Amino acid sequence: MSLPPRPRAVVTGAGSGLGRALCEELARRQARVLVSDIDAASAEETARRVTTAGGEARVHVCDVSRSEQVEELAAAAESAFGGVDLLVNNAGVLSAGRVGELPLADWKHVLDVNLWGVIHGCHVFVPRLRKQGSGYILNIASAAGLLYAPDLSPYNASKAAVVALSETLSAELRAAGIGVTVACPTFFRTNIASTGRYTDSTLRTMGTRMVETARVGPDVVARKLLRAVDRGALYVLPMADARWGWRLRRLSPGLFHRAVIAVDGYMRKRLLRQGSP
Repeated sequence: MSLPPRPRAVVTGAGSGLGRALCEELARRQARVLVSDIDAASAEETARRVTTAGGEARVHVCDVSRSEQVEELAAAAESAFGGVDLLVNNAGVLSAGRVGELPLADWKHVLDVNLWGVIHGCHVFVPRLRKQGSGYILNIASAAGLLYAPDLSPYNASKAAVVALSETLSAELRAAGIGVTVACPTFFRTNIASTGRYTDSTLRTMGTRMVETARVGPDVVARKLLRAVDRGALYVLPMADARWGWRLRRLSPGLFHRAVIAVDGYMRKRLLRQGSP
């Protein structure tokens, strides 16, 4: 189920961060990429980089929370490339706050993009992949879909659902020759935290610092994810902390939960000592 030479790819949320890095990595394989993002200017910049790196790029503006726009995205891929070898459901947003304090509008915003965006992508593209008898789906979840930290309920819930959907799809599609990989990275340098919605400044500071101080950039993550696709792996946890956390959670869920509470308390106290804005 590995990707063919010069694969035809559709990448959502491709205007920055991991989506852009995946497009650039695919370009090194001379891929033909339909660069999709809600922001046209950022998508155009990614397309320019794809072309520079040796690939072929087309741009299609798409809000993945709207099913009709995802239908149009699939039609654009069919028109441009005659089919799709790789669908990357990458578009994502972040909201942080405690249950009961985080506005329901922020819950809806996260679930519309992070979960329904993936549902729309799979619903629209899977019949096409079945018809052509081949293809691959890479769903970008998060370690938050396996390891649940406080104050991230909508994000955790959306990513856990993406993991469940990916497992289900893998079982349904393997006999049809269609592969599925779900990615569960921890923190790496991207702009998701800086553009997120927060109920207080402490949460904003915690989120942005964890992302901005991460040692890994999106280019490293992109390479690891595409290697997992080449292997036909169902799960890919590209960072060691996610792998160790997942092992601990499966081995001793209670101990893991207590550790999460302790780490959260430590981080908050540290920020208070340092003086968060």
